[in-house]
Amino acid sequence: MRFLKRWRIGRGATRGVASHDAPLRPMPFLPVMVAVVLVVLLGGGAAMWLLGVWSPQSQATLAAERFRLDQIKTALTVAAGLAAGVTLLMTLRRQALSERAQRFAESDALEQRTTTLYVAAADQLGSDKAAVRLAGLYALERLGQDNPKLRQTVVDVWCAYLRMPYVPPVEVLRGSVKRSPEHPSDDAEAPDAKTEAERREELQVRLTAQRLLAAQLRRTQTDTDQTAYWIDAKGNRMTTDLVGAVLVNFSFASCEIEQGDLSGAQFHGVADLSEAQFHGVADLSEAQFHGDANLSEAQFHGDTNLDEAQFHGVAYLSDGQFHGDTYLSEAQFHGGAILSGTQFHGYASLSKAQFHGYAYLSGAQFHGDANLEEAQFHGDTDLSGAQFHGDTNLDEAQFHGDTDLSGAQFHGDTDLSGAQFHGRSDLREAQFDHGVDLSHARATPAAPLPSGWILSSSASRAELLGEVIRAQDHAGASPDGQRKAAADGAGAQADTT
Repeated sequence: MRFLKRWRIGRGATRGVASHDAPLRPMPFLPVMVAVVLVVLLGGGAAMWLLGVWSPQSQATLAAERFRLDQIKTALTVAAGLAAGVTLLMTLRRQALSERAQRFAESDALEQRTTTLYVAAADQLGSDKAAVRLAGLYALERLGQDNPKLRQTVVDVWCAYLRMPYVPPVEVLRGSVKRSPEHPSDDAEAPDAKTEAERREELQVRLTAQRLLAAQLRRTQTDTDQTAYWIDAKGNRMTTDLVGAVLVNFSFASCEIEQGDLSGAQFHGVADLSEAQFHGVADLSEAQFHGDANLSEAQFHGDTNLDEAQFHGVAYLSDGQFHGDTYLSEAQFHGGAILSGTQFHGYASLSKAQFHGYAYLSGAQFHGDANLEEAQFHGDTDLSGAQFHGDTNLDEAQFHGDTDLSGAQFHGDTDLSGAQFHGRSDLREAQFDHGVDLSHARATPAAPLPSGWILSSSASRAELLGEVIRAQDHAGASPDGQRKAAADGAGAQADTT
């Protein structure tokens, strides 16, 4: 835990210095005294001149002399008043200096107390006793609750703790799906009892850190305590750095964060990110989900990176919103993948992605270009009602199971060159608004294809499936019409496997 002790609170680094708290410059003695004497002399002289003390008197009478003495007294009184005013200003300045010095002393004492609390909490996190480490986590929570400017630091410390190397106990590993590489084999040697006990104690500490982290990042509609959802002193949301962290039954459900880096993270048990909101970049590349992963209704406002992510259980991404560019290249879905109703508003890349179970994309919408080049669907695939508003690239995509494209709409250019349909692939009700490239596409005789799309080993190119469908509509169902549709669609053919 040495890295925890490196943080210190600097007077200028961790907090801004307000203008009224800025240190005052000392006033030079000689210029100030000269200015005071000049003010008094000039003020008194001006008062005497205005009162006519220096005006000539031709015939001085006793009454006139008394009046003249009164004028002199009044002028001197004015001069004395000016001097008293200057003295009062100097006194007020000394009082302001004293008050500011007091504020600085109180602030410095608070900073020292905060630093002491932080160092104590860091020492607790480095303890070899689980109970002491738990106390350190709660001490950091109190520290962040009372000091908004330190909340990001507290979140960083929690994340750093979760990034520390950790091996979960055997019962957690056995809870992973059997296809996961972390699932222990039946003949695996069990660790000794002492090691397992230590792992269980550490698991409780890590579960507490995860729970505290999620509690401060979750904004609820009924929450009346404004401090329950953490933002820093400038109103910014928290960012999380959980690169390579080992997480057990991790939950970010309904949490709102600015940026989240979970690349390479290991999720054991159920990973719940449902309804989470990532306002900045979300990076889950190379993350491994050893159990089910729930990202349903999650919103990603920035770019999302899921390249090479491994979903060993069922992946729930239904009704998700990806507002930026989305990258799922070379991602592997070993269980089922549910993306029904998911909306990709930017560019979506699923190139070389592998779906080993069923892939359910019914009603999914791709508002930008969609790249599914060399994607492999080993199980059944449901694309019914899916809408592709931009260009769609399915070059060399492979559909090994049954594929349902009924009601799918391809509004941009569609590239199916080299695509392979090995199961029952229903393309009859798919709508292609622009040209579709079927060169070198392959399909088995079990695939129900539109009339006019002839399976032939000699055919090498078919480019306009849309024209074939229109020819079928105009030709009708009569034998002559079917022959005419086949003749009109002679240019729209595919190779048999």
